[in-house]
Amino acid sequence: MVRDGTVSGDMYGDRIYHDRVSFAQGAAGAGLQVIKDSQVWYVDGLKTSPAASGDGLTWDKAFLTLTEAVAAAGDYDVIFVGPGYYSEAATINIDQHGLKIFGTGNGAQWGPCGFGSATSTDHILTINANRVEIAGLAFWCLTDGKDGIRIGTTYDSWNTWIHDCAFGTGVGGNTLGEYGIKVNETEDCANTLIENNYFNYLSTAAIVVNATRCTIRNNIIWSSAIGIDCQLTADTRANCAILDNYLVGRGTEVSGDIGIKLNATEATDGTILIANNIITNFSTNITNAKSVLSQVNNETAADASTYLQVDASS
Repeated sequence: MVRDGTVSGDMYGDRIYHDRVSFAQGAAGAGLQVIKDSQVWYVDGLKTSPAASGDGLTWDKAFLTLTEAVAAAGDYDVIFVGPGYYSEAATINIDQHGLKIFGTGNGAQWGPCGFGSATSTDHILTINANRVEIAGLAFWCLTDGKDGIRIGTTYDSWNTWIHDCAFGTGVGGNTLGEYGIKVNETEDCANTLIENNYFNYLSTAAIVVNATRCTIRNNIIWSSAIGIDCQLTADTRANCAILDNYLVGRGTEVSGDIGIKLNATEATDGTILIANNIITNFSTNITNAKSVLSQVNNETAADASTYLQVDASS
């Protein structure tokens, strides 16, 4: 039994809802927490009835594009993106602090919510705000030399969290994206966390980082020219952790391919910790510069004589 108006107090016992439920102020306690007074927005590119964008406040009235949702969203809002492939008209810039964008579907690696760069001038997404979270999305670069996500193009963007996403080349494998994630286009991007993502076939690097106290961990990187390009050179951008990643190259015969690349000239302050990575089948699995003493337990090759079983001839 329900009634209109304000109902306060705790409720106990099971509740079964047979139709859709909308929360004007979000929901907390079921794996999702929305900060007070933030708004939840919905994007569904496959919506056919009605076939036009609504106000974005429910799935039935969802926006058709992420561009619309980001334009409508404010600080600390949440955007849910439904399954489908989205090729937006231009680069989408996030400048709202605390914005969260989550894909819905069966897992990022299978691309239920896929985004492609639409033209030769477009990267897919830029982040110029603090505490942004991106999860459950796939970014496929449809044009040569374009990127999935760039962080810090115009703003010192702190505490970005990108997880459980996929990054790769265009549909059909006939084009190459340049970077999957580029941390610090021009500004410092301290405390960025990149974890549990999947990268495939990027022409320059899966991840490039030149920012303070970044952590890159538990990612899978396949067949990219450089797996992780750690470009820390300035003393003001010290400290980086590259931990527990799996990197597989295109073959030792591909000249210049590098699993983890460090600058020959590095910052004199801070530490680059590179530990417990599995790196194999690159022309150079890991470059050794001044930070060699920080490289701990990195498996740079594997064959039948080691605990990691890899066909060394392939």
